[in-house]
Amino acid sequence: MLNALYLVAIILGISGQNISKKPFTLKAKGKGVFFFGALVSFTAMLFFVFTGKNLDFQLSYLPYSIGFATSYAVSTLFIVLSIRYGSLSLTSLFVSFSLMLPTFYGLLFLGDPVSMGLIPGILLLAASLYLTKQNGEKGGFSTKWLLFVFLAFCGNGMCSVVQKMQQVASGGKGKSEFMIIALAIDAIVLLALSFFKERKDFPAFGKAAILPAIIGGALNGMVNLFVMILSGKMPVSVMFPLISAGGILVTFLIALIFYREKFTKVQLCGYLCGVLAVVFLNL
Repeated sequence: MLNALYLVAIILGISGQNISKKPFTLKAKGKGVFFFGALVSFTAMLFFVFTGKNLDFQLSYLPYSIGFATSYAVSTLFIVLSIRYGSLSLTSLFVSFSLMLPTFYGLLFLGDPVSMGLIPGILLLAASLYLTKQNGEKGGFSTKWLLFVFLAFCGNGMCSVVQKMQQVASGGKGKSEFMIIALAIDAIVLLALSFFKERKDFPAFGKAAILPAIIGGALNGMVNLFVMILSGKMPVSVMFPLISAGGILVTFLIALIFYREKFTKVQLCGYLCGVLAVVFLNL
């Protein structure tokens, strides 16, 4: 029963992170992305500070933290911009495909075995990309959205790659310490960029950013904590497909019901292929 509650909390938390960005993008109209990212990072950092036990910071964590900070900043900023210029549900789906990057990293550099779901997952992913771009009279995706979602895809995937590199190098130690350093770097750098680039527009986005960013940061911290807890209680071959598919589907339903996103029947088939692709790639 407790495992099921953790699972539901993780799925809702993953969906909530993307959904929390939508109100900000609607109100701020593309402004204040650096400030928003800084506040998300700071809130997530506080979560790890307060939940961490017997913290032991090591200098060896720093290079990995810098790599994660860069990747996380790219992911956060360009997910916000992708949602601003495109579909919330499709952004969530396409960014979820980024799990291919740590998978291929493991295959190429760590000697991980090829999973039975890799080939069907890649084929389903290709089908999803083809079908979802069939957008009727709208003529497919905008170039700007495609660029932003690709950068978000790269940033999100590299977060997982750097996490994997750090855990291999440290023998599974320093999860919280590594995240605290990375998120602190993110918060400081993005806040500095916001001061120099966005301070004149602060009245236009300040109030719109605070609540969604705090919610998104807190949910990010909660998801990471619960995943670490649940990974010791449930087989990862079961946990990650459920988490990934559940998060995508909940985001899709929210986008459909509350934000009135519309899809053709062909796109819906493509979305289903995408969900199945994520499940297979997690097997």
